[in-house]
Amino acid sequence: MQRMAMPSVSTDVQVVDCRGFDETTINLFLAPGPNPYQETEEFLFDCEMRADEMPRYVRRALLEFQVRSNPEGILLLRGLPIDPSLYHVHTPLNAQRSIEKTTFVSERCLAMIGSRLGHLVSYIQEKNGDLFQNLAPVKEQEQIQSSGGSKTRLQFHRETVFHPYAPEYLLLFCLRPDHERLAETTYASITQALPLLSEPQRDLLFQPLYRTGIDYSFGNLQTIKGNGPVLPVLYGNRHDPFLNYDEDLMEAITDEARAALEALKQAIAQVYRGIKLDVGDLLCIDNRRTVHGRSSFAPRYDGFDRWLQRSFVVRDLGESAVDRNPGERIIRTLF
Repeated sequence: MQRMAMPSVSTDVQVVDCRGFDETTINLFLAPGPNPYQETEEFLFDCEMRADEMPRYVRRALLEFQVRSNPEGILLLRGLPIDPSLYHVHTPLNAQRSIEKTTFVSERCLAMIGSRLGHLVSYIQEKNGDLFQNLAPVKEQEQIQSSGGSKTRLQFHRETVFHPYAPEYLLLFCLRPDHERLAETTYASITQALPLLSEPQRDLLFQPLYRTGIDYSFGNLQTIKGNGPVLPVLYGNRHDPFLNYDEDLMEAITDEARAALEALKQAIAQVYRGIKLDVGDLLCIDNRRTVHGRSSFAPRYDGFDRWLQRSFVVRDLGESAVDRNPGERIIRTLF
């Protein structure tokens, strides 16, 4: 596999420091409420009401990110409250739902922050449709391009780029870093990469000349390239575009388009950055502007490996209504 240079440490990441929350604010996250897995809608409504009481500077930062994004396409909330008993809870095997974790502070953090950006949804093919998904290394998937991988670099991609109802935002909440604290969540925004592309390359990338692939977790177990829809890579405003991209599974359908796609790959390799997430860090990624990945790391499978929780956010629930059952958030589009 192609090696990439180590990422630069960005000094431009927009950070919201939550470590100074007062007792009243911390209690918004810690106070018990509905069970997110048994009373899902009540839990989400309760979290949205609690989010209204978060400090103004947090709500303002999330509002600005929703409306204007930023050049990096990410927003990092640092030092959010965590489940008090988390240090005694094992990282779930095979990244399934944890049976040891009986409090829901991390889920509440994801739901409260997500409610300021849109609406949480899930996909039936991902973790059985859970809204709050555990990401942890899986022994059988160490070399696979999936969230369970570890010993190989997770290549840059927009989340579910092949999906007609892809999320606008991806949320990653760190419950536990890797043992060596070397794993980085990598990211690259089209805002930073676009100046490195020529006008002819941009012209090609704006045309529907690219076929992406279906993700491994959605059934593409052989990781076949180009078995998904034909898309343009860039779309929207020509001077401030959105991005469809999957480094692993996307293919161009003409030679000129292939050269433009390679130019974008090289541009991403020049501008990407990395963040080492720590306990209580919640990373919001603008999935329309910024691709993400992960560096390789060495799991120990001792019950205390790296553990993130992930949620997806859409701005408009109505768009996916045709593929959801009434009253639920699970998108059931078949592939």
